[in-house]
Amino acid sequence: MTSKPNSSSARYTVFSVCADQQTVARLMEGCTDAVETEFAGEFHEYIARNRRPRFSPRVRNSAACIAVVNFDRNAEQAAATVLILQQIFSGKIATVAVSARKDPELLLYAMRAGCTEFLTLPVTQESFSEVLLRLQNRFAMLSSDEAKSTGSVICLFGVKGGVGTTTLAVHLSTFLVRQHAKKVLLIDHHHQLGHASLYLGVKVNPYHFDELIRNVDRLDEELLAGFLTHHPSGLHLLPSPDVCAVRHGSTPEEMQQVLEFLRPQYDFIILDSSLAYQDVHSSTMECSDEVYLITTPDVAALRDLSRHVENLALNEAAASKLRIVLNRSSSNDAVSVEQVESAVRFPVSVSIANNYAELMRAINAGEPISPQRRSDFTAQIGKWANKLVHAPSGMETHAPKRKPFSLWK
Repeated sequence: MTSKPNSSSARYTVFSVCADQQTVARLMEGCTDAVETEFAGEFHEYIARNRRPRFSPRVRNSAACIAVVNFDRNAEQAAATVLILQQIFSGKIATVAVSARKDPELLLYAMRAGCTEFLTLPVTQESFSEVLLRLQNRFAMLSSDEAKSTGSVICLFGVKGGVGTTTLAVHLSTFLVRQHAKKVLLIDHHHQLGHASLYLGVKVNPYHFDELIRNVDRLDEELLAGFLTHHPSGLHLLPSPDVCAVRHGSTPEEMQQVLEFLRPQYDFIILDSSLAYQDVHSSTMECSDEVYLITTPDVAALRDLSRHVENLALNEAAASKLRIVLNRSSSNDAVSVEQVESAVRFPVSVSIANNYAELMRAINAGEPISPQRRSDFTAQIGKWANKLVHAPSGMETHAPKRKPFSLWK
């Protein structure tokens, strides 16, 4: 791709595919005169499934792209290029067909392929500027609508191993799907041997989240579809590696780019992660709408919780998103909810009843507990899901009044 940038902070980028040099010159002139728009370069060959280029960061990171595709050299390959570009840029691209032929059939063919505008050769700066203005207005309207429907990123961190973070992530995700019919993606963000696939009882996928991050520069809907594992409930899962593996050193920018790509496609993205991943956990928190620290009512977990809260509270942005979940809670605990709040000087947002025996049966069977099963555990997970979707209180599940099972009884 030959690149001739004219701005480092453009909101919109324009590039051409198989365009003649006169057309390229008109595109560059039109971009120079337009607001927040730059010409990012030209492709000299059509794009195919087995020949997918790497786009520059400024093209990838722009609010929207405009591709000008020449249909005269090979109309069939041009149409295939349009389809592939739509998959790569997933709703943030407009394609413009150019041709010297004023043929209604060619125009219809280009429109069916996905082109939203048509320019007749030779392209003039005036005609391109008119098209550019229409597309910018259209993108502005779409971005306004998408801002209202962007999905929420909910991140769960265990303050230490063994506090039940994955169990809660799996059940919260399935409750959001089954109780509220939400489109949910669960990400098992562990560099090796994560347990989400096992708890859900789904077939192991050879493609995992770390590998998706490694391919962030090629990320589109088609690539994502190959990485997803589907649970019968409708939940989508991005698993962790099912083998002992060397961890991919993700950058904060890669993590942020992946999450921002996923946001518009789901109502909720539940991230089961670890505070041990120092290189990305700060960027993960920055991208998240709510951050839950999972703890249990024992001395080791509460000591670690206190230290993590002290550390995260130093970051004002992170502190505003911070929530505490007290897992495996019971009336027989040596430490009450009030004592936990007093010790860490932070409120407990969610308290989950101890349901160890039933959860072990569910985990071993690979079948998460159904929201229809009445227990303190399902009632409290249901309330948590209700809070996330801002459901009215009348929708909360009410558990029977009985003493919960306790591991320490």
